[in-house]
Amino acid sequence: MIHYSCDRCKRVLDPEDSRFLIRVEVTAPLEPVADEDYEDDRDHLAEIDDILERLEPDELESLSEDVGRVLRYDLCRDCYRKFIQFPVGREPAEQFGFSEN
Repeated sequence: MIHYSCDRCKRVLDPEDSRFLIRVEVTAPLEPVADEDYEDDRDHLAEIDDILERLEPDELESLSEDVGRVLRYDLCRDCYRKFIQFPVGREPAEQFGFSEN
């Protein structure tokens, strides 16, 4: 039997109770390619292969981390409610209303 625990509060999750799966996808936005770049006769795969061959193993690891990641978290009901209220992990800054003098 698989046992789950909340990744936030570490409470063991009862299989009979609700559990919430949060998936966070983090990616680096890519800039659109201009149309004139499609018309050249370069071998783009060969260029990519040359670049990858020149990289050191530790550079390859950091390169893959810079592209993006998918994170997965199991949350209990209480932690899920807190997450939904403040998904980036902090409360929004207080809004001050100033009078027009």
